[in-house]
Amino acid sequence: MLAATGLVCAAVALRNPSAVAVLEQDPSGSARRPAPTAAPSGSSGRADAPSPEPASALDPTEPDAPAKAEPARAQASELEKAQAEGIAALGALAQRYPEDPPVLRALALAQGREKAYAAAVATTKRLFEIAPEETGNDEVKQLLLRIANGPPEVALTALDLMAKQMGSRGPDLLYEVVTAPRFGDWIRDNASKQLLDPGVRQMASPALLIADDLRRLTGCPTKALLARAREEGDVRALHYIKSLLTPQRCGVLRMRNCLKCGAVAKDLRATASVIEKRKKAAATPPAGSAAP
Repeated sequence: MLAATGLVCAAVALRNPSAVAVLEQDPSGSARRPAPTAAPSGSSGRADAPSPEPASALDPTEPDAPAKAEPARAQASELEKAQAEGIAALGALAQRYPEDPPVLRALALAQGREKAYAAAVATTKRLFEIAPEETGNDEVKQLLLRIANGPPEVALTALDLMAKQMGSRGPDLLYEVVTAPRFGDWIRDNASKQLLDPGVRQMASPALLIADDLRRLTGCPTKALLARAREEGDVRALHYIKSLLTPQRCGVLRMRNCLKCGAVAKDLRATASVIEKRKKAAATPPAGSAAP
């Protein structure tokens, strides 16, 4: 027993002090390795790897799409020269500048003067497609009214253009065809039918709609219709209101004056008064707008 104890002590004395220190730190006898750093929650396990950037819908490094180039425009001198030379020169200019509103307008008006109505309608249609604001041009509107009073085959194309290509100005022109005495019954009937089309009525202004509804009356207006007229009517509605306030000869011997719609006469007068005031206010320039 004493001999065995002596051998153990001798072995301990001969051990490397560094190894002893390591063994004392790790009872398992193996060197302790540094504990790995825990990966952040939600990461792939590599603590130092940066999160990938989300893919951008538009790569900022990509160049912007080139802006659409402005359509070519004719010089004023070119247009004046073509107008002086006539339709052929204007047609050639329109081929060179197919998206120039003044060129197309000048061509359409020239075609109308030469009574080339089918060509004028086609040119006007193209004009409205590239420049919708041209629907308000007085010369162009008068051109279409003149075509509507022309041969039947082109007159209908003019009405169709009014109904489909001119926004709220189209129904106004159709109404003018219906009510102006210079137009014949046939084209007036066709324009009146166009005004009943749901698509046309959807584009029409409230003032035009109430005027057309009053125009179609065969009896007396209801109070609801007159309320609409007070709210939305203009001089076109006023024309029909005043006609209903005009006394007519009545009685067996037609010796008395009567109002056709006496039951709503008070409402008719109130409606006419409101529209008259609105008309006057619209015609009066705002205060301070007059030149000194």
